[in-house]
Amino acid sequence: MENSIFCIKKLFDQIKLQYTEPYLKEKLLTHPEPDSLLAISDTLAEYKVESLALQLGEDKLDQLPLPCVVQISQNPYPYFTCLSQVTEDWVEYLDEKGKLIKVSRKEFVTQWTGATLVVEKGEHSGEPGYTKRRKEQLIYQSLLILTGAVGLASIIGDLIGLDYNTSFSFGAISLFILKLAGLGISAILLWSEVDKNNAAITQFCSGGESVDCNSVIDSFSIGGLISLGNVAFSYFAASTTLLLVSSFSSSALGLLALLSYFSLAIIPFSLYYQGVKLKKWCRLCLWISGILVLELAVSHFLLPDLAWPKLGELPTFSFIFLASVLAWISLKPYLIAQKELYTTKSKLAKVLSNKELFDYFLSTSRQITFNPEGLGIFLKGPKAKYHVLKVCNPYCGPCARTHPLLEQLYEAGNIDLQIVFVPGGGDEIRIKTIRHLMGIASKSNIEQTRRALDDWYLPEQKDYDVFAAKYPLNGELAKQESNIQAMLVWAEKEKISHTPTIFINGYELPSAYGVEDLKYVLQ
Repeated sequence: MENSIFCIKKLFDQIKLQYTEPYLKEKLLTHPEPDSLLAISDTLAEYKVESLALQLGEDKLDQLPLPCVVQISQNPYPYFTCLSQVTEDWVEYLDEKGKLIKVSRKEFVTQWTGATLVVEKGEHSGEPGYTKRRKEQLIYQSLLILTGAVGLASIIGDLIGLDYNTSFSFGAISLFILKLAGLGISAILLWSEVDKNNAAITQFCSGGESVDCNSVIDSFSIGGLISLGNVAFSYFAASTTLLLVSSFSSSALGLLALLSYFSLAIIPFSLYYQGVKLKKWCRLCLWISGILVLELAVSHFLLPDLAWPKLGELPTFSFIFLASVLAWISLKPYLIAQKELYTTKSKLAKVLSNKELFDYFLSTSRQITFNPEGLGIFLKGPKAKYHVLKVCNPYCGPCARTHPLLEQLYEAGNIDLQIVFVPGGGDEIRIKTIRHLMGIASKSNIEQTRRALDDWYLPEQKDYDVFAAKYPLNGELAKQESNIQAMLVWAEKEKISHTPTIFINGYELPSAYGVEDLKYVLQ
């Protein structure tokens, strides 16, 4: 699945299409078949990027519009990648780890299965809601940068305030750097417990049969609950925090020097456990052992004659250590669940995309009693197999969210789309909005009607006056009273209790399905 993410990201970069990674991952990884070419094609459709799947031979390689998606045959499984350049002698594409590589044309042809997806960026291509999502990202990143800057300023202030001899200052700074390095490496250890298949960690921790970080990490824990990574991270987190809180006091450094002697006892056990018992080595664990040795050396040679720890410093260290252990124990299940969420959604989507199952549930659902023909707005699909009726309120948030999903189905030609409006409260502004939308549709200009629906439903803020100024009407508004009354009467007879209410071929959409699931079954 990571190959497909690398592929689409490179593709978007090449065609200069803006995107946010969380949205891209959500669309691709929750697809019923996330490793397939169909998943890539459907994800591109979410961005309104046209695509066409082809099976080609070597003779068509020079004619391919670039960039495009190709399938590479490689053990144990083939993967999809982004082909970016083709010349007479070489070809450029992403390897299975997302790295851009150049290989000879002859070598590429032997690996290329011929499966190809050509793409075309259109005038309206883009990520739905990109502006809002990107704004949120920028605010979050700004807060992170600000927090880091304030923290860095505080650390620099503490380091500048060291007025002891040169050896003491150098030793304190060296110890702090080692603590930060240990904190970073142990954080990677913790993350490997959550994301065991992370490409970067796997690549770093691989090196023959005797190197396997996951085997070492999974083989030992305290009481089956506290992992080695948790202990290491909590130790470095407590040490770093104590240094900052105490402003690198001699007594705090003294406590950490004593603890470095005790922590040294872990190293022989770690080496014996990995080399003799497991016969597997964890590079991250070895790095942690190396940092512990360096800490002892710094404390012994660069920080002699330190003060004894103050009465409250050991409890402070212990509190931070235990709090970090408990925090990870509490946080880890949530992070694992988040990591598995895409897989769970993908499996659910696979069930919900089963056509026979959908048809069964649909046939047992509530059926329309009174004929809605002639009501509301009707958009005829060129090759529609399904009739979708949406009962909605122009000021309903969920109705607005379903609009682009149904519009996508209509644009693909899969459905006839009928929209029946109910005011949902009956106040004048809602009635005026319905009257205006109906008036636009009465001109029988389908493209204008679709644009008007987009201009109404897609903006977050609904402003009737702005909308009415953009789509001025004359006598069409006065002719809509009977249509509005007919929709109200029909909705009352059908006992429409909420919006949006969706009907497929006369049957209400089963409660187990959302509108977003229809793209998999209405094909």
